[in-house]
Amino acid sequence: MLSIMPFQCTVLRTHHLGERRRDNDPGQPVVGTVHMYSILHKGLNRQVTVMTMDKLLTFGARERASIPDLIEPQLLTFASDRGMMVAGFEEIAGTRYYQGWWMQWIDS
Repeated sequence: MLSIMPFQCTVLRTHHLGERRRDNDPGQPVVGTVHMYSILHKGLNRQVTVMTMDKLLTFGARERASIPDLIEPQLLTFASDRGMMVAGFEEIAGTRYYQGWWMQWIDS
């Protein structure tokens, strides 16, 4: 029988409030599944692409991850054996900040 298991990855955010994180302070990676979709962004008055992350809970339940959504994500680098870098912006308290997500896949 074929069992479908969600493909998890880690996301390491490269910036904090728009400022690049230092190499010796990379922050904590967040583990979960990543999804992309389009929404009408009222502040920009147009459709935008959004990348979001969910944490997997028991019995297939999902919970929003603790990181803000990445709005208008752009793929910067991709290597199937290493990971991928996606950049966009996040909104925190009504302010937009540049953000990058370094994503790496988790071996199950």
